[in-house]
Amino acid sequence: MRFRVVVIGDRCKECGICIHKCPVKILKRGERRNIYGYKYTVVEDQAKCLGCRTCEYFCPELAIYVEEVADG
Repeated sequence: MRFRVVVIGDRCKECGICIHKCPVKILKRGERRNIYGYKYTVVEDQAKCLGCRTCEYFCPELAIYVEEVADG
């Protein structure tokens, strides 16, 4: 099973908690800004996601979640 991290850019408030908590460090602050002026989190390497959902659990704005992606 593979996983995909989805960031809802307009919910992100640039707190960086997900970036700090990710055990494989695949998240970073992006350069683009959302409608509120925050630089939202982006995913650097989806293939390295473990599916632990730590980013999802710690996000205070519910701006990030992890999906299972079927192989094949």
